Amino acid sequence: MGNNNAAITQCCKQSGVAEPGKKIKPFLELLKAGGGVRLAPTAAQNKAFFDLLDETFPELAIYRQGRIQTSPGVEEIEGSPTEYYRTVGAMIALLSCYSTAHGDFGMEEDFGLDSVSAGERGPMSTDKVPGKFISMGNKRQEYIDWCQQFAARMISEDDWWSMLVFLVIHDVGKSDTFRKVVNATLPPHQRSDDHDRALASCLADQELKKQLLPNVSKMSPQRQESILAGFQTNFQLPQLGQGEIACINFRGLLDMNTKHLRNGSLHYYFYHSIFDIAGAGCNENFIFPLALQPVYIGFTKSMDDLIEQLQTPKMDERSLYFNFLYTNFKKSYADYEAEFSSMCNSKVFCHETGLAVLRVLALTRNTYQNPRKVTEFLLEEMSHLVQELAGSPIGPQIMLYYAPDLLRMGLGEDMKDESGENMQAALQALDHVYRAARRTLILAKSGDYQYQLNVSPIVTVIKKAGKEWKGGKQLLEVCKSVSVKNNDLNTEGMVELKK
Repeated sequence: MGNNNAAITQCCKQSGVAEPGKKIKPFLELLKAGGGVRLAPTAAQNKAFFDLLDETFPELAIYRQGRIQTSPGVEEIEGSPTEYYRTVGAMIALLSCYSTAHGDFGMEEDFGLDSVSAGERGPMSTDKVPGKFISMGNKRQEYIDWCQQFAARMISEDDWWSMLVFLVIHDVGKSDTFRKVVNATLPPHQRSDDHDRALASCLADQELKKQLLPNVSKMSPQRQESILAGFQTNFQLPQLGQGEIACINFRGLLDMNTKHLRNGSLHYYFYHSIFDIAGAGCNENFIFPLALQPVYIGFTKSMDDLIEQLQTPKMDERSLYFNFLYTNFKKSYADYEAEFSSMCNSKVFCHETGLAVLRVLALTRNTYQNPRKVTEFLLEEMSHLVQELAGSPIGPQIMLYYAPDLLRMGLGEDMKDESGENMQAALQALDHVYRAARRTLILAKSGDYQYQLNVSPIVTVIKKAGKEWKGGKQLLEVCKSVSVKNNDLNTEGMVELKK
């Protein structure tokens, strides 16, 4: 490990460019010169573009050294380039936005829009299902409007450059080596395997920043502060609308200095999630990102709503979560909303059972059709599950990573569920998973953090069963036998199934 630590520090010191040019247009020009998404979709066909990236951003080498954590409890094989190409994909999504925002479109050329939608993309191609319905490629004017809306916040070329650097570094904390270098400088109680926390710790340390993030250290103090403010929130926008994050995840937002709500820092942090998701499927054989309407349009609306609520005086974690989920609940469950809202006159209900109900329904993307039964079960017989979902357990708050897939797919085809039996069994299954995780956290040194449990092994079982899956009752049988294996810091875990 010592050699890896030295290597990661050395690679970041050796930048071929003494001082960044502060402009992203040269990268866009090289990407165009490569031939574009239709003629040259691979990394090999865009060698000059990648050479400039690697020369300018030595931080990118971090993604290709040692083991890289792709999600809680899951790591790529050593030296895998997966996160490197995902990061470059996010950067190309920004370059595409820059291209379109600067008027680089017309009847014969839509380079920006093509880069995030054209080419052979399997079912996400613009002429396939579901791509034809959700790809921004078939929503040209909406994409142009979105890019121009984003560009309105980019007052200067330095703003675009800063966003590009933001994307370069946003996932370096997934590197085991990076986290170990950072953790070695921290007292034991501040060490973490959370990639955003590790990055925030590095950004807050001037010496570490010079060693590991040279392009950030060359920025103005104000820009460095802005980037740090975002990562210090440790907030996960993509998991918000699906009710996946724990309540404590809002704490960083509520503790943020209000000037960062006004000066755009939080907007930049939220927008990086959109570009990040666009690049998630990129690899060396197809380097171009994918812009989907639910992400570009849906997430932008979500972040604007959230930032507006954050400016409400005396806002707290549970109220913020409840209010955010309640907006979509009212649209999806108009027939039940009046009955539910009458219970919301009680603040206790809103902060406990009501919030738990909204999170359960959001985990199904509000596709489950018997919300009354969800409320009944959580009010009458599942107080432990309510405590977990409402952020009031004893000990760390638990986030079930991939919980939306677990519950939505675990329910199977019976989403009407008139008797409620399907959901009742599924909720009991969730309770088993929470209890299994809670048993491993009894001796946790602190309860003031979000613990992430990866439940993907259960999702894999559901997928393998296919049409033979029996819904909530089968999910309950699977979850009765789960155990949990944690990392050394007790911050993340992986579900294990009895063989």
